[in-house]
Amino acid sequence: MSVPQRDDQVRTPIFNAMPAAVLILAIAMAGVAAITAFAPEAGRWIIASCLVIAGPAGQPLPAQPLGHIAPLVLHVFIHFGLFHLVMNLAILIGAGRAVGLALGRGLKGMVGFFVFFFACSIAGAGLDLLLPHDAIVRMGGASTGVSGLIAAAGWVRGGFRGMLGLALPWIGFNIVIALTGMVLPIPISWAGHIGGTVAGALLFPLVLAVFGEAGRPRFSA
Repeated sequence: MSVPQRDDQVRTPIFNAMPAAVLILAIAMAGVAAITAFAPEAGRWIIASCLVIAGPAGQPLPAQPLGHIAPLVLHVFIHFGLFHLVMNLAILIGAGRAVGLALGRGLKGMVGFFVFFFACSIAGAGLDLLLPHDAIVRMGGASTGVSGLIAAAGWVRGGFRGMLGLALPWIGFNIVIALTGMVLPIPISWAGHIGGTVAGALLFPLVLAVFGEAGRPRFSA
């Protein structure tokens, strides 16, 4: 016996409802990981071009094929192992879906998503570069950008309080990593995470106002 369904009972499969910008980023990150794994020569060039490199003040940095500015954006495509990639993809898909749907499915919303994501990525990498370093360090991974998505997803789901509910625990966790690193070095860019989160918390309302579709509700109550 068939049972009629109301429109609000119909559920769209999650990947059918995934914003295009999220899928593009996820495919690009997975593609770069595949290239570095199966085409080592090309992979080495990509890694050398995309990693953010910092070092002690006044010390010359290793040359990079695309210079030292491009990696502020491109580092999001480089990951150090399968777990690192899967973890960032999971946050990108989970938080990015909410953010992308809030901005809208059209071209304007997609552009807004990319502007927001890479602005958070640059902010995270930039904060890491501003810190003093006692040795040459290299940073890669999408966690700068997805940290911004965590804060933005909080805005979408619960307004200002929702943002604080997601952003503050993530910032607090990274402060713990920073303090622990003073005793036992941990190869995690806590500054990149914090910079991306703060940028996401501050920028998302502006990005939504500029790129969001007219008539859409701005934030949940």
